[in-house]
Amino acid sequence: MFIQYWNLRLYPATILLTSLMGSIFSPVYAQEKPHKQEFVVTAYYSPKPDQCCYFRGNYEEEIMFNGKGTNGADGTEVYPGMIAAPSTYQFGTVIELPGLGIGTVHDRGSRITEWGDDVHRIDLWMGEGEEGLARAMTWGVRRVSGIVFPIGSEEMPAEKFSLDTFPADKSGLVALPKSDPVLLMATTKFGDDTYAVRILQSTLRSLGYFTGSSTGQYGSVTQSAVKLFLDDYKLPGDGSSVDRTAAASLTIASSIKSSNLPDITVGLRQGAKGKDVAKAQRVLRYLGAYRGRTSGVYDSHFKDAVFAFQQSNSLVSGLGDAGAGVIGPRTTETILKAWKAKIASKRAQAMVLKMEVADVVRASALPAKVLARGDRGKDVSKLQKLLNDMGYLRDEDVTGTFAQRTEAALRQYQLDRKIVASEEARGFGVFGPSTKALIAGEAVEVAWRQVRAGGMKNL
Repeated sequence: MFIQYWNLRLYPATILLTSLMGSIFSPVYAQEKPHKQEFVVTAYYSPKPDQCCYFRGNYEEEIMFNGKGTNGADGTEVYPGMIAAPSTYQFGTVIELPGLGIGTVHDRGSRITEWGDDVHRIDLWMGEGEEGLARAMTWGVRRVSGIVFPIGSEEMPAEKFSLDTFPADKSGLVALPKSDPVLLMATTKFGDDTYAVRILQSTLRSLGYFTGSSTGQYGSVTQSAVKLFLDDYKLPGDGSSVDRTAAASLTIASSIKSSNLPDITVGLRQGAKGKDVAKAQRVLRYLGAYRGRTSGVYDSHFKDAVFAFQQSNSLVSGLGDAGAGVIGPRTTETILKAWKAKIASKRAQAMVLKMEVADVVRASALPAKVLARGDRGKDVSKLQKLLNDMGYLRDEDVTGTFAQRTEAALRQYQLDRKIVASEEARGFGVFGPSTKALIAGEAVEVAWRQVRAGGMKNL
């Protein structure tokens, strides 16, 4: 049911009856008294849909092979101290691992087995989300001498297990595939301690708003940096959270290279003439700070516009100030920052709209489940409609039944998009996570073109 760092697949809940029968006849429980046992101890965790990264690349791939990680094989909700053990261990068996804690068997695993009489394999639940994944990766694989307390043991100890005793080194997450940084940053808020906050802090640093180290902790320093950015980019908020618009603006602003900024000559003042003045006039007009002609002449009208811009940005208080009406270093820096903010604002609006389009497409047009031949229902109809839109199925084949023609169409799509390398590849003809990810991207692009042509009403 769970993802594991070492890429193991655990049994689904359907093995419960088999596990119980196996435990009844197991020779292990000829010993009703506590006994010592050598263990190879690994770790697993419960994935969450808003993580920065996953061992298998994405949430759907993770839960497809390992389950959602909400309950053990006996139905018990996951908690610190839950152990996945071989099927010869009855549910409720207590295992003491000196120096680590005392846990109880509530889960199974396909590779959680007895390695002969001397060594048994068990799994410890290490939490959920990024922290659980980091903790499982940090744990790795260890050899531990423990004590098994079968059900009915007179000396059965109480559980004693705390995740706080196990380090969760999140630096190891860097090597894993990451989710969309915009969507990640858009989940961050004050008090978070996540990899997404690291991305936020790194982005703020690249823009000059954050000078600390990327700790992943969203505290007062990060909030202040976010607030400064929001103010400069004319966005609402007190910096305690980041929404999609702010996240998109951050991403776009950080992608604008200095070489792409307008080339404004420092030191321009009244009386100057030429191309440099014309460039400055065009930039200030784009910012809405100048409404005159691109004359290339720094006349009194343009000087007034520069002065008004300086006042609105608290650069000068009056015409008597040094630099009033002159495009000096501070004024140039402020003009370029305002130019970048306006570019980011426009592009961010389009990026957020595309995210909304993607939300609609994923909610209404994409199948939610893994599909294969023999399946029926609305999800199959959605898949058939997508394949029909792409020219792989005819209108009359949209039946809601996953039969031969749907399988053939899906297989051809997978081969054409190189989702599978050959007809012998795993997942050939099955609508799984990899196929869904690619077909979703194509469906979103089609919908986005429709929206750009005529608005959201075209969806």
